[in-house]
Amino acid sequence: MATYDAAGRRRPRSRRKLAASFASHVVLLLFLGFVLLPVIWVVLTAFKTPKDAYATPPTFTFHPTWLNFHTLLHSQFLADLGHSAILMFFSTAVALVLGVPAGYALARASFRGKQFITSWLVIAYVTPVIVFIIPLYVEYLKIGISGSYLALVLAYEIGLLPFTIFMMRSYFGDLPVQLEEAAMIDGCNRSRAFRLVVLPVMWPAVVTVGILVAIASWGEYFVALVLTNQNTTTAPVAIYTYVGIESSDWGAMAAGSLLVVLPVLILAVFIQRGLIRGLTSGAVK
Repeated sequence: MATYDAAGRRRPRSRRKLAASFASHVVLLLFLGFVLLPVIWVVLTAFKTPKDAYATPPTFTFHPTWLNFHTLLHSQFLADLGHSAILMFFSTAVALVLGVPAGYALARASFRGKQFITSWLVIAYVTPVIVFIIPLYVEYLKIGISGSYLALVLAYEIGLLPFTIFMMRSYFGDLPVQLEEAAMIDGCNRSRAFRLVVLPVMWPAVVTVGILVAIASWGEYFVALVLTNQNTTTAPVAIYTYVGIESSDWGAMAAGSLLVVLPVLILAVFIQRGLIRGLTSGAVK
């Protein structure tokens, strides 16, 4: 921040402050370059021919080509993107249908076992996926649903449902209780007040949580790697098939990564707007 003397003239910044500012900017630029380097590599490689992709050292001047995208869109990868979209849709729908009312109940209701349920949800959310993935795989084989969409959605919900419940509980906890009280004075019961008054006000928050859940399910890799088969393989799992022991198709892998990341980037734009609307909707309305 600039400083001024008694006459209103701007005082020059000291050399020490200028050096500190310059050093901090250099560190930030180096960190930014470190973070963006993999992204730049993926974007450039996606438009390279196999010869340019394998060049050592890497080439930064080349003739862009759509060959990698053409290869992907005329292969099984397009179907794998569809599998990911189906799983994202149903995982998000189940998480919202069950998580929104559950979050409202934990925020508003007082009942025996509430603390136990909350603690159990915390344990389920923070438990590493490796702990339950093998038992799930064995049980799915026994009941005959291994490799199905149902098996994957149920596995995804182990992490997505607690996340949805806790996020919605936080949003509902910030909502003034006077809204429901006014609705019940007008003749609504708790259920109708939730549907007709609370949900319309909290709709931006619900959309925001839904987008976060959709992104998480879209990019899930480890669970899908263990539980899918060739009929339900997701896009993140399919990308890894382009990396082999003796040879790898770096161009196709990079193009597939872009196709997977692009929807997430689009949703991220809506998240930024949705988070602001979700946080302020209760106060505005």
